[in-house]
Amino acid sequence: MTKPVILSSRAIKEYSQLSKQMQKRVKVSLEELGAGSKRLDIKKLKGTGDREDLYRLRVGDYRITYYPEPDVIKIIRIDHRGKGFSWLD
Repeated sequence: MTKPVILSSRAIKEYSQLSKQMQKRVKVSLEELGAGSKRLDIKKLKGTGDREDLYRLRVGDYRITYYPEPDVIKIIRIDHRGKGFSWLD
C-alpha cells in the first residue's frame, strides 16, 4: 500500500538547498518510504517531549524527520546529521 508523502514548508526549503545529487537520493528514499520499503534506515525518536510518533530516516549524511498518519506521511525536517535534534527541545 503506497501512502503519499507530504513535505512541510520548512522541509521544502531545506530540500531545495540540497545539492542535485542529494535531492535525487532523498527523493528516491521518500518514494520508498511511501511504498513501505523495509530496507530503509529508520528509527523511532526518543525524548521528543509530547511527540511520541516522530521517526527519522537517514539518507547519507542527512536525517529526514517525519511522522506517519493513517493515510499520509508528513515530513517535518531535512537536516544534516551534524545539526542534531536540538530543534526538538
